[in-house]
Amino acid sequence: MTKDTMKTMLLSLALASGANLAGAAAEAPALPDRAAAAEAVRHYLADHGDFCLGKSDWPVDISALDERAHGRDVVQMPVLEALGLVRSSAATAMRVEGPGADEGAPPVAVAVKRYELTPRGEEFMRDREVVVARAEGDRRVRVRDLCAAHLALAEVVAVTPGDAPRSFVATYTYDAQPAPWAGATDFQRAFPMAARVIGGARRMQLKQAFAWVDGAWRPSGLAN
Repeated sequence: MTKDTMKTMLLSLALASGANLAGAAAEAPALPDRAAAAEAVRHYLADHGDFCLGKSDWPVDISALDERAHGRDVVQMPVLEALGLVRSSAATAMRVEGPGADEGAPPVAVAVKRYELTPRGEEFMRDREVVVARAEGDRRVRVRDLCAAHLALAEVVAVTPGDAPRSFVATYTYDAQPAPWAGATDFQRAFPMAARVIGGARRMQLKQAFAWVDGAWRPSGLAN
């Protein structure tokens, strides 16, 4: 073998190797096995596993009109007060409400029962990310919410391809770590979804979609 032939072979090998590496870099990763999917779900739940009650706007004011409408705060706030998470007091709020009131009417002083978090309630406030729909496009914002449990991975039961390239959907069961007050009968009656999620530990299946971004599997929104 001549020196020139050797150089040609080495150059060909180098070019072929470079092409293979480039192809591997561009190629979508294979569907992860359950162990790899479990690692992705575990990281996701570590950051996003709090089950919260949608109570991020405080204080909560309830007027006589609200009482007659019997909305969820009318039912739920007294339960949270009995559990020591909130306290109530008489207050006045400026509102547009009452017979004949429309959006353009000026606000008037209205007597309300005002619910505020107690120090015990503050202990269960957690930061979480929510998606807010806007005319210019959805926006992710951080809010603080009152949370009743934290979910952790129990087992990944299925891994299926996602709708988009380089994506998958993990179906999994979970362990629930409820707040000490979340097992109270009155609480579970007032918050039926929380009762269902907490009671579904290791039985109820949840789904989460992931996409391959910057060399890692990252959550890409809730799966259908």
